[in-house]
Amino acid sequence: MQMGRRLRNVKWNISLCWLYAITKYRYVPNLEEILAAIDDAKRLGFPYMELEGVGPQLYTVAKNRDTIKKRCDASEVKLIDFVPVLPDMVSTDPRKRRKALKDFEIGCELGNYLETGMVQADTFHLPVHVEPPYDISKDFRFAYKPPSIKVDPEFDFWSFFEEVLVSSISECNDIAKDYSLKLCIEPRTWENISNAYALELLMREIKSANLGAVLDVAHLAAQKMPPVQCVEMLGERIFYVHASDSNFLTEDHLEVGTGSVDWENLLKALKKHDYRGFIGIDIGGMKELKPNLDVMYVNSKNYLENLIEKLTPP
Repeated sequence: MQMGRRLRNVKWNISLCWLYAITKYRYVPNLEEILAAIDDAKRLGFPYMELEGVGPQLYTVAKNRDTIKKRCDASEVKLIDFVPVLPDMVSTDPRKRRKALKDFEIGCELGNYLETGMVQADTFHLPVHVEPPYDISKDFRFAYKPPSIKVDPEFDFWSFFEEVLVSSISECNDIAKDYSLKLCIEPRTWENISNAYALELLMREIKSANLGAVLDVAHLAAQKMPPVQCVEMLGERIFYVHASDSNFLTEDHLEVGTGSVDWENLLKALKKHDYRGFIGIDIGGMKELKPNLDVMYVNSKNYLENLIEKLTPP
């Protein structure tokens, strides 16, 4: 065991997560709202941001890739992560799964064209959920109640894990590599890969240095997983950090510095493991936050930048 490693002198760039656009505009934003969100990033002082393509909206993003890139260039905003949101990637219907994986390749083509360097895959829900915890056909909302799961005598969890989940994410990883992109997985509450332990299991199955983690602080905190512990577990396999505060009771994504997250030690843990990626401000998901959304993003950015400066030796 290595002990007493000196904290590395590392600084990070702060990005704006797509939850901003979802909260300010709607789920799913149209082209005009995508372009407006890029303008918002510049206005708020974020030179980096994410972009999503949700279900059929992925085709809208693909069709208008030139327009989106031109707006980014004009606003001096760099896209650093593209997220094709395709629930059928884990469908037990092979035809639906194959179609979703083809769409994921469209997402990788976009990531390569937009020079994001990274694409993201969600792991969605079990086929035995009565209702999906996150349904892309409905308004975005956090799932505060445990989703109901039916007991199906024919369902075998570990067969699903190996034959559907591992197989699909492994193929996504191969596609991402073909387009010179890293693939990151975000453990999210109620999904198939919901925490650091589950992600560790998935990574051990796939065995690829191209596959890494999005450390979403609020989702992990909601599951009573200390974010510092998650950094220690995942280490250099963390490709991206989503920063929002938490009360460790719900999955609300709150303004950084207003909850119970130990941000100083979290940043120290990231330094220890030589994390060199982006830290994305990821606040929103509730209509009540919309009126003060801009202020919360700017406050959170300032909070983290000040803390990073404090932890950086002169």
